[in-house]
Amino acid sequence: MQFASWRWNRIIAFFGGAGLLVLVPWSGLSPALPEWAVDVFLSVPFGLCVYGFTEQPRKVILLIPVGTALGIGILALYRASGFGLF
Repeated sequence: MQFASWRWNRIIAFFGGAGLLVLVPWSGLSPALPEWAVDVFLSVPFGLCVYGFTEQPRKVILLIPVGTALGIGILALYRASGFGLF
């Protein structure tokens, strides 16, 4: 395997996502933001890590963090509404 044939965009995406997964909890944003907002922000580095590991195209991988962020946001709105099934 030659050095030029490596998929640098996927390697950088993985290490960037892993670095953000480590740095976001230590950044001190947690007390300033609601818990659900931090969870939504953490879906982005998770998506970068998944993109680095898989052979799927970007458009397919983009659905994972977007769907996770939307699901967390909808669940936070549901819990804030006071309806309370969970």
